[in-house]
Amino acid sequence: MRPKENEANKIQGEFYNSIEALKEDGAWLMQVCSLPHFSNFQLSKYEYDALEKQLLTHSSASNKVTVVYYEKIFDAFSLIKPKWTTSINAEMLPSLALIPGEGACIVLEELPNGQYKCDSRKGVRYHKLDGAVLYTPIREKRKAKASKSAYEMFRKVALKEKPRIVHAAIATFSINFLALGTSFFSMQVYDRVIPTHGMSTLMWLVVGVFIAILLEMILKVARSVILDHASVKIDKSYSHNIFDRFLKIRLDAMPQSIGTLSAQLQSYATIRSFVSTAALYFIIDLPFTLFFLAIIMMIGGLYMGLVPMIFFLLSLLMAFFFKKKIEFLTMQSVAASNKKLGLLVEAVESVETVKSSGHGYAVLNKWSALSEDAIYDDIGIRHYSELSGYIAAFFQQLSYVGLVALGAYIVSTTDTLTMGGLIAISILSGRVLSPLAMLPNIFIQWGRAKISLKDIDNIYALPNDNEGIERPLFPEIHAPVYTCNNVKFNYGEDMATVAISNLTIKPGEKIAILGVIGSGKSTLLKLLAGLYAPTEGKILLNNIDIQQIARDKLSETIGYLSQNTRLISGTLRDNLVMGLVGVDDMQIMEAAKRTGLNMLINSLPKGLDTIVPEGGNSVSGGQKQLIVITRMLLTNPKIWLLDEPTANMDDMTEKRIIHILGSNISKEQTLVVVTHKPALLKLVDRIIIMTPQGIVMDGARDEIPGRLANAQQQAAAHSSAKTATANTPPASNQQEKSNA
Repeated sequence: MRPKENEANKIQGEFYNSIEALKEDGAWLMQVCSLPHFSNFQLSKYEYDALEKQLLTHSSASNKVTVVYYEKIFDAFSLIKPKWTTSINAEMLPSLALIPGEGACIVLEELPNGQYKCDSRKGVRYHKLDGAVLYTPIREKRKAKASKSAYEMFRKVALKEKPRIVHAAIATFSINFLALGTSFFSMQVYDRVIPTHGMSTLMWLVVGVFIAILLEMILKVARSVILDHASVKIDKSYSHNIFDRFLKIRLDAMPQSIGTLSAQLQSYATIRSFVSTAALYFIIDLPFTLFFLAIIMMIGGLYMGLVPMIFFLLSLLMAFFFKKKIEFLTMQSVAASNKKLGLLVEAVESVETVKSSGHGYAVLNKWSALSEDAIYDDIGIRHYSELSGYIAAFFQQLSYVGLVALGAYIVSTTDTLTMGGLIAISILSGRVLSPLAMLPNIFIQWGRAKISLKDIDNIYALPNDNEGIERPLFPEIHAPVYTCNNVKFNYGEDMATVAISNLTIKPGEKIAILGVIGSGKSTLLKLLAGLYAPTEGKILLNNIDIQQIARDKLSETIGYLSQNTRLISGTLRDNLVMGLVGVDDMQIMEAAKRTGLNMLINSLPKGLDTIVPEGGNSVSGGQKQLIVITRMLLTNPKIWLLDEPTANMDDMTEKRIIHILGSNISKEQTLVVVTHKPALLKLVDRIIIMTPQGIVMDGARDEIPGRLANAQQQAAAHSSAKTATANTPPASNQQEKSNA
């Protein structure tokens, strides 16, 4: 039985009489409690609903259910896992207390009269707490410093696997040490067994070397298993951290080349491979060369050790001579491969345009050029790495020949070296130079890892949602008010795409944004959704900078429909409940009935289980809009931001959607719609007209047409006056004509 169950079982009586009371206490703790441990980090609606939904599976609030529920709340708020006890002291404060029959409260301080000041959903109370209460201290987890660069993240994850790498290093060390067994076996056979015909000695030597070889094999298998486990954990951590960082990139900072970005995101595998390989190579394999050199000198003397040492240094110089060239070609090869993948993704996404415009030959030529660059780079890499390997093998053979020749001379002329010692040295000489043959491959991995680290570092350098905000805000937004003051946004260093000097949107307003192409209508909608950050100025939502509000909270409050709707790969149901918690099929079908999407669902053989491919190209543009609008009905946001919601619909579907929006967007909900279709104007009571220079007209829906007509008349009159002035001859000319 677990310790927490033992502690809970010591309590006589249930903490709660009903599951509803437990839900009320949980809601108070997560949403109302003023203790900084909870108030400084508000859960999103989805996280809160997920926790509340877990209680629905229980019919009663038993002590075990209560304890598990509060443990999940602690975990959601990044608090240290509860350590339940039936006693309390001042060092434990603040603590969560579970009192039989009364539920939860937070113990704040001990008073001189022996009572404790407690906060609960019923307000501040004073208790004379006794042993019939379950306590746990409330402590925040020590937060690790967020990784601001890819290098920091890779280093942090690799250090977490340090124990496994150390175990693998110990195994490698043992493998190299046991490798001495065959050398000493040969030396003993030639020096002791053969001259003395010692068969019993031979038998024990064979047994001993067999044990060494068996242990070496077992250690190699063990090292492989250890490294596999370490690779899995490192891979999972790298993958999670990199993709999480990618999802948090602010939309206006997102790189434009999807294919290149995809290749860069996946390149972490080369870094992981280099980390595990290089760690063992530079910590164990390469230094162990010096150990084998020492053994050779111990057996054969200084002169016998100088031969492999000279060739070792020559091989090392040769490897570093090719290092820069291999690294340079590797980086070029990786860059070309990334560009190829970028071109491939672009061609797949634009295949309709490529085929219809006859542009295929140009794409093919570009593909062939990139392929040729990558091929020649790979050939260059292989050429230099193979040449390096050939020279290393050449030096290894020369070292072997030199050792044997010098050893034979020493054996023949002196008694400082035996025949067995010479054979042992010749075997060990291969161990001295063989690590150098791996250096070209290490350099190739290093080149790939270096460029991958640079690419991922560039991704980490991009601004993310809530940039610079350590704890984003989770305010309750009941009546949203937008305020835009001197807001400007531009995509580059060119003139501003959006320039808004002053704009206020009150709760419940229904607004249409009109303007010519390039006036910044869609960009303004993204700014209001918090997807873009203004280059200058601020956008306030209820007097809070929208960039300081957590992305989850904005997604819960704001429903945004983009002009180019894309669906995710998965089922139709997945696309309808994306980001939602606690939505069942009946609710989906009810919302689909209101939008007319149910006709599409009923026409599909698999209904909601129909597979939607990547991008959702199996459905029309209008059907995509219906799916997203249906999802927005399920979300029921307080603010609706719609960018051309009926752009891809026929007249009948458009009328239905307009009716749906008009009947389902309540008076309290705010609507901002970008459109060029007059039919949508019946949904709004205010019209804003934009140009690239800013808002030129803002007023009631019924006033704007008249003001536009007046403006057009004034512009026409002004133009006519300028034309007449240009065509009227000067007064002196008229006088001359009169005299004539």
